[in-house]
Amino acid sequence: MNLTKTIILDVSELEAPYPLLKGIESIHNLKDDEILIFKHRMSPCKLFEVIEKNNLRYKIIKDEENIFEMKIYK
Repeated sequence: MNLTKTIILDVSELEAPYPLLKGIESIHNLKDDEILIFKHRMSPCKLFEVIEKNNLRYKIIKDEENIFEMKIYK
């Protein structure tokens, strides 16, 4: 599969529950040729459930204090 488009979703400045809501919306809109880079200030525990339910894959890019990045794709 050739993944061609990268979408960056930086929710690190948003207050709860908006990071989760924006993440869920972006996951549901993700197309086969897209990669979503999700950036937040903490690990989005509830987002993992949504990723699994939608049969998506993910890779954690960065997990440091106040910096979390994850690549989500089909």
